[in-house]
Amino acid sequence: QYFFSRSQPTAGHLLQGRIDHRLSEKHNLFGRYTFTQGEVQRMAADKPPLGYIGERSRNQYVTLEYQYAHSGGILNTVRAGFNRSVQEAHNVRTPAIPAALSFVPGEPFGFFTITGVVSEMGGDWRLPRLDHLNNYQWEDNLLAVRGVSTWKVGFKGQRIQYNSHYFTQRGGFLTFSSLENFLQGIVQNADVGLPSLVDPDRGLRQSLWGFYAQNDLRLKPNLTINLGLRYEVTTVLTEQHGKIGNLRRITDSAITVGNPWHSNPSLGNAAPRVGFAWDPFRDGKTAVRAGFGMFHDQILAKYFLLPASLNPPFAHRITIPNAPFPNIVANFDPNVPTRPAVHAINFDLQSPYLLHFNLAIQRSLPGGWDITAAYAGSRGVNLIRAANANLAPETVLNGQKTYQPQLGRRNPAFSAIVQRVTDARSYYNAFQWTAAKRLSGGLRGQLAYTFSRTIDDATGLVSQAYSNSPTFGLDFYDRRNDRGLSPFHAKHNLTFHWTYDIPAAWRRSAFRNWQVNNITTLQSGHPFAIQMGFNRSGNLNTGITAYERPNLKAGYAGNPVLGGPDRYWDINAFELPAVNQRGNLGRNTLIGPGLAGVDVSLTRTFRVREG
Repeated sequence: QYFFSRSQPTAGHLLQGRIDHRLSEKHNLFGRYTFTQGEVQRMAADKPPLGYIGERSRNQYVTLEYQYAHSGGILNTVRAGFNRSVQEAHNVRTPAIPAALSFVPGEPFGFFTITGVVSEMGGDWRLPRLDHLNNYQWEDNLLAVRGVSTWKVGFKGQRIQYNSHYFTQRGGFLTFSSLENFLQGIVQNADVGLPSLVDPDRGLRQSLWGFYAQNDLRLKPNLTINLGLRYEVTTVLTEQHGKIGNLRRITDSAITVGNPWHSNPSLGNAAPRVGFAWDPFRDGKTAVRAGFGMFHDQILAKYFLLPASLNPPFAHRITIPNAPFPNIVANFDPNVPTRPAVHAINFDLQSPYLLHFNLAIQRSLPGGWDITAAYAGSRGVNLIRAANANLAPETVLNGQKTYQPQLGRRNPAFSAIVQRVTDARSYYNAFQWTAAKRLSGGLRGQLAYTFSRTIDDATGLVSQAYSNSPTFGLDFYDRRNDRGLSPFHAKHNLTFHWTYDIPAAWRRSAFRNWQVNNITTLQSGHPFAIQMGFNRSGNLNTGITAYERPNLKAGYAGNPVLGGPDRYWDINAFELPAVNQRGNLGRNTLIGPGLAGVDVSLTRTFRVREG
């Protein structure tokens, strides 16, 4: 076990200018320009200090807004904006590594993983990366008040220009199955991108349009309802030079080059909203609120970075099993066809969306207290997940799925096929209680408690977003096998804060004009996955998508979590599954340590005289 604490030099600059101009009683103009620039030497706390990631950002945002107040309670707002973001990241090695140690002659020193010891040693294999994002935005919103009815209608548009320079696995990414094999130079497999086979530049283009209408209708003095409808549609992403290579179906024997990347599921993205607020006793002390809404997650350029940058014929990365060491390409002949690894997007995508619903009851009590009890829930449908779809064939043996690695992969034309599909689900249920005290007697405060459960089949496609659970699925053809607690799930979450002014009777003493403040957070731990370091199941899910879980021992009744810092969980609770079979342990079944945070401050207010 090791952990490194190092300095992380950071520099940031911010410049902003704003103007508000009243042209006339009914006409107003607003403008704002923001410039930010930052640099950071990002250090990895769980890796030896071989280097750091040098990051640089430069962002500019321009917004213009014009408001016109019509007679008769109508307000029209027109807004236009332009955002430009530049993000750069590259690996910087602090020691001088001799060229003779490179895994690929003439290339920088690469990266390696030693199973059970260190992951991605040498930096981030996804770098260097240079992103230029231009985003043009325009919108028009109209607000109209008509008696007991308030209307809001409008539209928006965006044009996205995403230019990327992305080169992964440059210099080679080696995997060693054990420390012993690392010391002997025995490579399990090597993944490498060679400059002669990779075109790292892409120019992605996409447009988005959205329209909405909403009506807040006060049916009675104690009852208001909200009705709304939103419609959003995007164009299918294109590449300005036609550099699109996609495996439209897993069984295809060749890459399909050119447009379209996939079908357009957004054409039916109509999202209704409905809600109400009700005062059942007409006394202004009780409120019942409820709402339901449908929210679409648009399939934008961010989901396409790997499929856009890593697929043949514009980028050809090779996987070399049992590669020679140290020169992993010593036996590689670029003229001999190889089975490439590809990042594919299912051609028949569905629109991801979320169904959200909530119910809350609030009551005002004597003493300045407001109490709220609420339920909030959501269901995610057609969420994006990714997994290696080019697994070994399978059969059922004694009721257990058994893989047959001796038969090779399902599609012999390729090695790994990291497929992105829209069939995952998520489930969130939460009960929430809140007690808030308005200022009286010098005391104010609020307490909030949430009891929740979050389950999903897949959480996200960005491995940097969380580290307590794998990004890719275990078995592409059995997503229910990966259904478990979300990596960000926290069963209990309690927060409270309060402020207390020293009583007036003490103001003549040394405690005059003093105030005590407190913020406290108590939260359950997040779940994490137990993994094995080799492909016991034989499903050929190896490389960056590798994911294997063990068996929970039969009859084991104890809690595997011991809680100590030296041995947090009991490894004796688990065992290897049968050869070529999956483990029976679920995803994210163990819970990590909780969090307790307490902040206390003591402040004093005093007068500064004019002199």
